Amino acid sequence: MTIMIRKFEKSDHEYIAYAKSLCGKATYCLYFTDDVWGAVVLCNFVQMLGSFFQPEKLKITVHENAVSLKNEQILALLREEP
Repeated sequence: MTIMIRKFEKSDHEYIAYAKSLCGKATYCLYFTDDVWGAVVLCNFVQMLGSFFQPEKLKITVHENAVSLKNEQILALLREEP
């Protein structure tokens, strides 16, 4: 299983991590920032996927190209705090 991390376009501190399920029918994603809490939630995301799917190998890759959203409302929803 591969977890991919990509930076959001036009943002210096916001990222998305995502992975496709082993059967390929679902995608799990996480929005996080590059601070201590972002590191904590990214670690929890990786542990959650590893414990649920129990893959033989878990690989994390960081892509250089940024994610470009066609609808800025999606990023606004992700940024909202409860």
